[in-house]
Amino acid sequence: MNRQVKQVLGLSAFAAGCMALGMGLSHGWQASAQEERPVVVDAKGLDRLPPIAEVAEKLNPTVVAITNTSFVKNRQFQHPQVGGQDFFDFFFGPGGPQQRRTPRGGEDEQRAVSGGSGVIISPAGEILTNYHVIASMGGGDNALEVKTSDGKSYKATVLGKDKELDIALIKIDAAHLPFAKLGESDSLRIGEWVVAIGNPFGLEHTVTQGIISAKGRKLDTGVSSFLQTDAAINRGNSGGPLLNLKGEVVGINTAINPAGQNIGFAVPISQVNRIIKELRSGKPVSRGYLGIGPLELDQAYQDALGVKAGVVVSTVEKGQAADKAGVQRLDVITALDGQPVRSPEDLVTMVSSRRAGETLKLTLWRDGKSLTVTATLGDRKALEDQRRREAGEEPEDEQGPKPQGDLKSINLEKAYGFTVEPLDVKNRLKGVVVTSVDPRSPAADRGLAQGMVITEVGRQPVNSLAEFNAQVKKALGRTLLLYIQSPNGAQKVTLAIPPR
Repeated sequence: MNRQVKQVLGLSAFAAGCMALGMGLSHGWQASAQEERPVVVDAKGLDRLPPIAEVAEKLNPTVVAITNTSFVKNRQFQHPQVGGQDFFDFFFGPGGPQQRRTPRGGEDEQRAVSGGSGVIISPAGEILTNYHVIASMGGGDNALEVKTSDGKSYKATVLGKDKELDIALIKIDAAHLPFAKLGESDSLRIGEWVVAIGNPFGLEHTVTQGIISAKGRKLDTGVSSFLQTDAAINRGNSGGPLLNLKGEVVGINTAINPAGQNIGFAVPISQVNRIIKELRSGKPVSRGYLGIGPLELDQAYQDALGVKAGVVVSTVEKGQAADKAGVQRLDVITALDGQPVRSPEDLVTMVSSRRAGETLKLTLWRDGKSLTVTATLGDRKALEDQRRREAGEEPEDEQGPKPQGDLKSINLEKAYGFTVEPLDVKNRLKGVVVTSVDPRSPAADRGLAQGMVITEVGRQPVNSLAEFNAQVKKALGRTLLLYIQSPNGAQKVTLAIPPR
């Protein structure tokens, strides 16, 4: 009997132990399952709406409407970032730059009226806008007009401009103006509320709201890395501010994608802050150049090079900053001045935000080891100008038109209403060819036209642009007697061109 009792008690104890173990395991499994929780947000203040109305009310007076009136000869502006208008639509006001163009006496010249927006950033009348809003400025016949929220209009002048960033700084003669504070965009988070104010389709001071949809968008070959927003922006918003809920400017609205809905782009204000001093001084913006061809570090490169993050160096330009610093092809740049580099766009933005001549520490991964080199950045614009000269092209002049040939003290178009350039060396005629004629000038009235060849001034043959300029300089202020031939030399005539 005792033996049976012992067996029963033993079996009972074993069963109880199994049950306890099972309960313990079950509890462990349950606890483990509870640790895998969905991602949630501990949201606060859901009972309060964002202060959009307050931002609109206080910042509206800092936003202006800009009208750019110019007379153009067969010109078409291409946006510096994306080029062309098949994919992106830019904001020249109602109907684009073609609207309200009317011929003024000649097929080569048209009156162009384009519009945009801007934001006042100082009480003395400094205004930030887009480069493409004022792109045709430079000729003596252009007019840039700014209209403030109180209905007053002012003539504006251009202080500085940066085509690559699509930013311009203009100024009106006014004082004690309401102005916006420039914030910073580097710390913006995707999903943050933003407010856009501008003049879409001529509807002044239109306010829209949305969020930051993405950061670091690369639209084309420019140096800017754009903010993307779903705040509704349209033609005419260009140059207007993108504001955070503190009313600080975090971007300058620049472009939209017309193929989608509410896909807009703005230049990050942190990039503008880096060049604002140069814009105020009117000097060309200095932008650093490293001289490499960057590639994304995809899975294949990660496996081959043994590193998980960075940018692959696919090419190194001989004689440029990276080459002088010892950077080699198939190096992986993992950081610049200690800041991680995650994409080619990151690298371009970080390098171009530095000035030519600055030093930059590059952290590299090479053959399984990390090393650091120091590069002194080159000048991006100087290099591009050099490449244009080597290709036989004229470098872009950001500071306005240059005098023609060696005639530095005379503006031929202003003095007589036409322009010339040297003849092609293959042409059998000797002289200069007429490149444009102002249809409102006495030269046009006398019959001078584009394509005509000037072979003599008075009785003096002119075989080159320098000889032509010398004869014009002698006759400056008096009527020019020009011996004209058709391009093939078949027709000849003498024209008397009085000064304007």
